[in-house]
Amino acid sequence: MHSKAVYFTEEDDNMIIKHMKIYGKFTNRFVIINGLMNEKFTNSQISERKLYLFQLVCKDDLGYYKKVIIDDEVQRILMTSVKIRWREVIRELFRLFGKLYSENKVKNYWNLKYFRSKMKKDIKNDAKKANEKSKPKSCSSNYSKGKSKEHEFNPY
Repeated sequence: MHSKAVYFTEEDDNMIIKHMKIYGKFTNRFVIINGLMNEKFTNSQISERKLYLFQLVCKDDLGYYKKVIIDDEVQRILMTSVKIRWREVIRELFRLFGKLYSENKVKNYWNLKYFRSKMKKDIKNDAKKANEKSKPKSCSSNYSKGKSKEHEFNPY
């Protein structure tokens, strides 16, 4: 099932720009703006429209050095805090490279990398467990010592 097409009018765009200037620093800014616009659009639609309107966000792919910086920044943040503050990572990228990347692009890179590494560890652990189950536990079984009753010589 396809979703209905969303059309933003010039009035809607102006309201988003106006409200982003006021509520842009809030964590739940899109929820607030959506409420002020009488829930005409979803939060994600407003978020996507904001990216289109401001055109500050770089649409290029993340390069090798940018990925290294993201990894370092996230590791640095995780050493001091449980929660990753993505805006700090984005600010550091902007400071070093002069390009502003969307929060989604940075998050998607990190989460994909994190879950891939987690999956690899799980696959390796599963393979180790499977190998341990298929191997005999020890070579000192009764059969290997020649004491198995099934293979005893019985002439009668």
